[in-house]
Amino acid sequence: MKYIVINIFMLCVCLSSCRQASVFKLEADVHTNEYDSLYIYMIRPDVIFRENDQKLDSALIRNGRFSFECQVNGEPFVVKLALPPKDDHFMYGLPECNCIVETGEIKLDYTSLGVRLEGGMLNQQYDDRLLALNREIKKRNNVLVAERDSVEKSRTLNPEEMSAFNQRIGALYNELKPAHVRFVSDYIGTEVGAFFFFFYPENYYPADTYANLLALVGENYRRKAELKKEKDKEAVEHWRESVELTEIGNVYRDFICRDLAGKEVKLSDYVHPGHVTMVDFWASWCVPCVQELSFLKSLYQTYHGQGLDIVSVSLDTKRSAWEAAVKKHQIPWPQISDLKGWHGTITKDYAISAIPFIIVIDQKGKIAVRNLHDYKLENAIKKLLAAKNK
Repeated sequence: MKYIVINIFMLCVCLSSCRQASVFKLEADVHTNEYDSLYIYMIRPDVIFRENDQKLDSALIRNGRFSFECQVNGEPFVVKLALPPKDDHFMYGLPECNCIVETGEIKLDYTSLGVRLEGGMLNQQYDDRLLALNREIKKRNNVLVAERDSVEKSRTLNPEEMSAFNQRIGALYNELKPAHVRFVSDYIGTEVGAFFFFFYPENYYPADTYANLLALVGENYRRKAELKKEKDKEAVEHWRESVELTEIGNVYRDFICRDLAGKEVKLSDYVHPGHVTMVDFWASWCVPCVQELSFLKSLYQTYHGQGLDIVSVSLDTKRSAWEAAVKKHQIPWPQISDLKGWHGTITKDYAISAIPFIIVIDQKGKIAVRNLHDYKLENAIKKLLAAKNK
């Protein structure tokens, strides 16, 4: 009976221990009050399609610290800890970092050389084998950068010298690859291993190494990776097609947006035969775009009476920010947007990778100017308007 009682007691202890062990606790120290009162998010990245990342939780930063706690159900997985964008575009200085949700108490320490993780089997392995090496490489990188900057204080480096410094820095970070491959290889059959495997593109790995690791990941990841590869290929082909279709001399491509009143409109609603139409792609958060507005206003005031029309296409994602910017800068011409930013189809259909970006459509509806600015833009407009009057 005594033996049975002892075993029942041990079983209870074990069950209690298991219940406690199923909890993930993270304590983080930022070492600055700069981010106090901001919420930091715990995000579970999709292993393949990062646009499908899920926000799991948020934590308030107080006195330079924050914490997360959750139950661990199922196998461990990677989460990203990140502040939201500062203003829809610019980021705070606190770097994003990864950690692994697993049983245990984890400490996360932000340092000048990168984050440090302590505790938990997987997190400790991640730090010992990858993060520690990354911190060491960052330290050696800082020495090289200081050496380069010291030379540049007395003279300008020639291209060969600058290239040599860049090669030395690149060689440092190449030291991470073998460690990364070994870490991935040890955990490739898990979600954690799959995440770190697909964290880098295929060309990061030697061809045979990639093939061997790919064969070991879960079948669902392989299927999704193949699907992503197909979608990426389609995106590249669409981009190439867009470059060709929006070359000077081609008819402009129409698209659907909404105006400031929320009404559905098309670009073609603002392109009138016999008029020259400037299409200005911009956003409220884009400093160069805002700086260019005074020049565009001058063009509009000078040439609108001669047949120049302007329509602005905003890459904002928040209507309030878009409306406030238009009101603040008193922009007199029509404003339209799909409020999808870079995730919409408009920038892809016009092969736009940066803003401000300007298209000028001539009197016959053909693209006459692609991304000119300042006096070159004005000269092109003057030339088009002069041709109309001949």
